[in-house]
Amino acid sequence: MLTITADTFNERLQLGEDEIILNGPPGQLQGQMLISNKNAEPLRIRSIPLLHDQRMGGGQSQTESLNVSCRLQPGEKRIQDVWLEIDPQTPPGTYESILNVGGTTPKLKLVVQPNIEINIIPAHLAFQGVSAGRTHNAELTLMNMGNIPFQIPEVKHITTLDMDYLCRGLAMDMRDKGMEGFMPVMDELTKNIHRDMVGWSSIHIEESGMIVAPGKRMQLHFTLTLPQDVDPGKDYSGNIRLWDKEITYSIKSHDETSSAKKRNGK
Repeated sequence: MLTITADTFNERLQLGEDEIILNGPPGQLQGQMLISNKNAEPLRIRSIPLLHDQRMGGGQSQTESLNVSCRLQPGEKRIQDVWLEIDPQTPPGTYESILNVGGTTPKLKLVVQPNIEINIIPAHLAFQGVSAGRTHNAELTLMNMGNIPFQIPEVKHITTLDMDYLCRGLAMDMRDKGMEGFMPVMDELTKNIHRDMVGWSSIHIEESGMIVAPGKRMQLHFTLTLPQDVDPGKDYSGNIRLWDKEITYSIKSHDETSSAKKRNGK
């Protein structure tokens, strides 16, 4: 069995089309093509060489070859999935290149779709201290991994939850209503959760509305303000969504005055 790659034995392969079309975001351009094995021995096909020209513009391939994964018996013909990965910052649009297969040069058309992709570091924030209206600050790094500009969204309000609300509420409700069945327990749990929920926390991102170009990063200055009805003796947590990324946070209660009183026996 011969193994065909972009560098070896690709002249043994035959394509049944004059143009191959791949469509998708830069990191996942996909399509299909008709491949034939007119040799007397089986073929294992791994990749097909890609010839660049000026029409590729910013869409230069990272692999320099079209990816294939199949085996063909002598005389076999098959429509096969193929894929290509190009520079992730390649702007949306249509690009053209050329394949080099069996002495022929069929056209390769790349239809690059818009791709919104960001990465945020860190994914979790930890704060210390719970009191009415208290603010906590953090700095995040946002990287635009896509191929179109990304605007920093505005986040105004989020829900901050007592970290023990569900466990505590369910335990209390099971003791009070457990003998009455499932629905009375759930009804009481809903009432307790509503009673224990605090008001909205507010979020401010200083860079909201600013634009991050593809391949660039920006430092985000982030302020979380707790509502007025938090309990200083409880721990809280929550989630913040920035586009399709979720940042989790936790806030540990911390009262040095109370600790000092206990040490002094007061």
